[in-house]
Amino acid sequence: MTDMIHQTHDFFKEDNERRLYKPIPIDAGEVDGWKEIPIDACSETLVALGAFSREAGSILTSSVYYGEHSSSPYILEYNKLSGALLTVFAREKVAARLLEAEQLLPERHHLLVFDAYRPVEVQASLYALYRDQLESQRPDMTSEELDIETQKYVSMPSFDPAKPSPHNTGGSVDLAIVKLDAESEKLVQAIDEELRDGDMDIEARIRLEMKKSAIVRQHSILLDFGTAFDHGGERAALTYFEQKIALGEVLSPEEKEACQNRRLLYNVMSHVGMQPYFAEWWHFNAPESQMGSKAAGTASATYGAADFDLSNATHEELRQEIYKAAVDAQEKRMGLEAHLASSAVQIFFSEILETTGEPRLASQWSTEVIAPQFESPAAA
Repeated sequence: MTDMIHQTHDFFKEDNERRLYKPIPIDAGEVDGWKEIPIDACSETLVALGAFSREAGSILTSSVYYGEHSSSPYILEYNKLSGALLTVFAREKVAARLLEAEQLLPERHHLLVFDAYRPVEVQASLYALYRDQLESQRPDMTSEELDIETQKYVSMPSFDPAKPSPHNTGGSVDLAIVKLDAESEKLVQAIDEELRDGDMDIEARIRLEMKKSAIVRQHSILLDFGTAFDHGGERAALTYFEQKIALGEVLSPEEKEACQNRRLLYNVMSHVGMQPYFAEWWHFNAPESQMGSKAAGTASATYGAADFDLSNATHEELRQEIYKAAVDAQEKRMGLEAHLASSAVQIFFSEILETTGEPRLASQWSTEVIAPQFESPAAA
């Protein structure tokens, strides 16, 4: 009987692994004509993901466009994006789906969200950044061709309520998967359990959130997806490796690993209803958005431009206040602002930083500044 139970367990484990690593259909994430999908806008709100979130606090985030961590190229002063948010916000249903997708991952694997809701100001900055670089690399392109090529990787900013850019709806999310070692996983799970206490005072919550952040930043490894996040070239295409296989090419060991990791992310996100995007392995859309509706084959959408309300603004203000206080305390500890007198706030954060270390340091998460990457001789 015991042998039969073990065999049954092994069968279901193997079957689940097959589901998690199923090949991605070659035509997955095709969204031509998505802007023509009509919107019957709903009032679903934005909620915070990650640190200090009541709705989705267990989801890991690293706000790339804010430059939250050293892994982000936008942490540098000359790359700062005006209007970028420290908090990653998403629609309520998107947050719920992320929590569900997280549970489907193999042990010690976690989603890491880089971006979701994006203000129009940030969208405009990213669009101009990519298009300007493209124009300098490809002076032969017409204005229309530049716009078409740019929109493969950065949607055109829009104030048109009938055609919002996907991230401005709060229904699009950019993410990857990280893996923790066994000991770090136990510590993170224990902290998450403590953080479920809704009556915890703010100082205790800050200590736990900073401890969790340090564990994740210092001990998680981003899976290899074949490119960094925001790689603006053909290798970032969702089915880049699937197409090579279909053509009979033999993948290198590194390519096989990246292909498997893309399949894992695609399968867990698709299972919960999030729709892929053909040009970027990291980008998924809610079926309630125009782009997601097109990929899902439905006739209409319900996500227009999201309303960034007072509760969102209050949460963002709290996050920035805590983040800046931690950074200030770190710089004082390093002697960069030794001339300043220590306040009670600096002493509080300095004490925490003695064990958690530099709050911005996260060296294992590969990201790039969004930029054109022409990898075929014909496009050079």
